[in-house]
Amino acid sequence: MEEKKLSYKPGTVLQGIYKSYGSRFGFFITDDDHEDIYISEEERLTALNNDTVEVRVIKGITGRHNMEGEILRVIERAENTFVCTYEMTAYGGEAVPIDEKVNMYINIPKGEEKEAVTGARVIVEITKWPGKQTDAEGKIVEIIGYQGDKGLDIDLLIAQHKLPHVFTDELMDEANHLSHEVKPEKGVADLRRLPIVTIDGPDSKDLDDAVYCVKKENGHYELGVHIADVSRYVKRGTLLDKEAYRRGTSVYLADRVIPMLPFQLSNDLCSLNHDEDRYAMSCIMDVSPEGKVQTKEITPSIVRVARRCNYPEINKAFKEGIVSDDLKPFMPMLNDFRDCAKALRNEREKRGALDFDFPEYKVILDENGKPLRIEKRVRDESEKMIEDAMIAANEAVARFLSETEHTSVYRIHEHPDGEKLLSLKKMMTILGIQEKLPEKPEPKDMQRLMKSIKGEEGESAIEVMILRSLPQACYSIENAGHFGIASTCYTHFTSPIRRYPDLMVHRLIRQALAKTLDKAAEKKQSEFLLRAVEHSSETEQNATETERDVTDLKMTEYMEPFVGEPFEGNITGITRFGIFVGLQNGVEGLVHVDTMSDDEYIYQEDTMTLKGRRSGKNYCLGMPVTITLVKADKEKREVDFILGEIHSPLNLERKIRKSISLKSHAKKKNKNHTNKRKRR
Repeated sequence: MEEKKLSYKPGTVLQGIYKSYGSRFGFFITDDDHEDIYISEEERLTALNNDTVEVRVIKGITGRHNMEGEILRVIERAENTFVCTYEMTAYGGEAVPIDEKVNMYINIPKGEEKEAVTGARVIVEITKWPGKQTDAEGKIVEIIGYQGDKGLDIDLLIAQHKLPHVFTDELMDEANHLSHEVKPEKGVADLRRLPIVTIDGPDSKDLDDAVYCVKKENGHYELGVHIADVSRYVKRGTLLDKEAYRRGTSVYLADRVIPMLPFQLSNDLCSLNHDEDRYAMSCIMDVSPEGKVQTKEITPSIVRVARRCNYPEINKAFKEGIVSDDLKPFMPMLNDFRDCAKALRNEREKRGALDFDFPEYKVILDENGKPLRIEKRVRDESEKMIEDAMIAANEAVARFLSETEHTSVYRIHEHPDGEKLLSLKKMMTILGIQEKLPEKPEPKDMQRLMKSIKGEEGESAIEVMILRSLPQACYSIENAGHFGIASTCYTHFTSPIRRYPDLMVHRLIRQALAKTLDKAAEKKQSEFLLRAVEHSSETEQNATETERDVTDLKMTEYMEPFVGEPFEGNITGITRFGIFVGLQNGVEGLVHVDTMSDDEYIYQEDTMTLKGRRSGKNYCLGMPVTITLVKADKEKREVDFILGEIHSPLNLERKIRKSISLKSHAKKKNKNHTNKRKRR
């Protein structure tokens, strides 16, 4: 059983972060040992979501919480700009934040409205914070658009996540003046004679990586991974570099890409396009039949991609033997590459690497941004081959940099979290799983657990719990290894067009090869790298959340025409307020407990189930259920179901009204159970 959380005595004064959960209440976030403190709307003062506040613990008023509190003062505001809906008034205007967790009205004085009219979606900067009896004041700094504008829904999410998405004229001028000449020089290996290929999605434009593989007489493979040499063009301190640092990563949304670098670089100058000479950073490895890797050489190079391949055609060539005439000359090399990749994969599995194969989905839009269909992303042989080669190159480069004994950039994934590990063990006990985990499990322990539940009824639920027990992978200057890949030394080297950490790694390689770092420069560089890895982890997390929000938005919009239709699904999450159900197309929604009218259902914490008080009926994770869609709210990105199939239009209408009348199901509070994929 999980240990009971501690409480603070009434009168205790604390400082920390306030989290809002809508207009009615919020919580003051405490440490891991104490319960969070409930803050009612009346005791919120003027605090907003994520503000740093000072709170005093008070005796519980509502009776529903062990600890309640009153906010004494706001120490620091988390944000000073908000995405709002604007309305004109006699005195100027009024802006209401779109985010329900930001509960305030903002007065816009005349002259500060930037020519916005009623209905405009705007970004407002606060000039005066609200008082006990007064509203906030602000000025409009950007008009995002109006209802009906193409792509406005995604524009709003980009604004809410504060993603930079416009390059300045000065930066574009800098990009346009970069030299396109590629010529041999000392210290740069000329590899243009090799029949190197790229393998990417059919619609990919920023081609970071290319590969070449050949089987040698001794049975080993020579595997070359060739990565776009962005560091040659994007120099430290330039406008391009400063903006790439600020963005941290490219962001891939349903209708657009927000690139880290301008398209002149990401899609042209740096991209390893077919039949074009390009500067690269090459990692040449010797791979044994058992998958053991020895690094032969890491060097700047010139490459010329002989064939642009895509995943579907390579998969078809392997599976069905359908090969186009221009691909036939490359098939011997690709067959060697496939065998080499399998050896790498097998070796990684032997050391304990975890293979989470959760399905991923892509929403296909029409030219107006409306969802047409939801496609399941394929992870077939060619996708795995590229993944295997990139992991091998990332490890080889990480080992190379660690041996320099200078501060470097690593991609780390630490061991399972203690509290979440307890939850996983509890779930294993509930489901009757015999496999035991040690107090401090290693990758092989988790891998053994995953193999033991293969094909079992609780497989998907346990895999989700395993994933939840693991911390988020991030960047660090300390080499803590990568738990998920079972690697003792790992970095990100293979995507410098779209990830700033990879660009830093390329610079570190170039520096290590030239041996140009003195002690004074190393101290300054180490301080920069420490800041940069933290910033890169933050920008990556923000990008991931934006991508997830956009996918949820478009999936919800896709479901709108199907309100009233029945579906088959499986229970993916259980809470006090209901059960989450996932459909085969990746859409997930809530069955609110208040709509389960055949009984009074109580959440059983010890078994993680909902149990009927009278009937004893149980709902548990992974259970198949039939549900009917009653609401798809695109604005809130929420999908609501009811259990069973509703045949009567009158009954359906009643259920829909009841669903709409229920308070928000707090999906945002329970994001964790849907976050089934963490970036490597």
